[in-house]
Amino acid sequence: MHGKIVVAAMAVAAFALPGLAQTSGLNGTWKLNASKSNFGQFPAGGDETDVITVSGNDFKQQVTTTGQNGTQTYTRSCTADGKEVALTPDDPRGHLGRITLSKLQCAWDGKALVFTETANMRGADLTDRLTFTPSADGKTMTMTSHITSATMNGDRTLVYDAADASAAAPAGMAPTAGAAAMIHTGGGDPPGPNLSGTWTLNISKSNFGQIPPPASQTDTIEDNEPAVKIAEDQKGGMMGDMNMTTTLSTDGQETTSAGMGGSPVKSTAHWDGSTLVVNSKASFQGADVTIKDSYSLSADGKTLTEVTHVESSMGNFDSTSVYDKK
Repeated sequence: MHGKIVVAAMAVAAFALPGLAQTSGLNGTWKLNASKSNFGQFPAGGDETDVITVSGNDFKQQVTTTGQNGTQTYTRSCTADGKEVALTPDDPRGHLGRITLSKLQCAWDGKALVFTETANMRGADLTDRLTFTPSADGKTMTMTSHITSATMNGDRTLVYDAADASAAAPAGMAPTAGAAAMIHTGGGDPPGPNLSGTWTLNISKSNFGQIPPPASQTDTIEDNEPAVKIAEDQKGGMMGDMNMTTTLSTDGQETTSAGMGGSPVKSTAHWDGSTLVVNSKASFQGADVTIKDSYSLSADGKTLTEVTHVESSMGNFDSTSVYDKK
């Protein structure tokens, strides 16, 4: 798991993949900061967490909101090529919760992504122009929204904090029922779900960007808080067969594991709610590489998702790996 990302980092440093640095600022898990946002004439809603994945021109925003009407999820996705796309009723890109889109358009504006979506509301078109902009330090993302229709105009500015830099959710904002069931409770228990088990990489559900995936991968995780051990068995792929073991400590203490060629990888890990965040650093051919992994467990405990951002002086890389529990 972590060893795979080290290999990806080495590939980035070795090949200096072009164009990824522009898009990498939006990748990650983002939590809505209602106190810094301006909802205009629209209701504020409830708690919101977004997971954004950008690979080349492919953009995906997975939204989870929790409010008075319970928990709702939807996915916004597009190809940022500037082309307007007419959507058929059965196109999954057109379904945003209770709203059905008739067309969408997506394009880059510098480091910002502009997503224009159109829906038919009571016989008239309503257009929402959304602009996603990351801050220079990567700690916040701002989404501006300009809504126009025959009967209304409105603007919103929503500010999101990076998941590992945001404060705890405000009082009254309880986790979803599924997340609450997975989170340890009790004064002496660890704050996150237990990740122990044998996990098989689901290549068809994963996104490796421009790095070719392995032929197969199985990870065995031993989660004995605060100690977490990840044993990775990878077959095929860019670097061939590999067996690597990563040790972590979720209390924030730095740990060292052997990376590619035995080079040391230093990591710190902590729980951010139900998400395990791991920040690592390594060196390859004189270039420093930093790696941020965010691990989240599905509500039923059967799927583990790893969102990764790798940075080096010669290029950046992002990937999303999905694992099924054996």
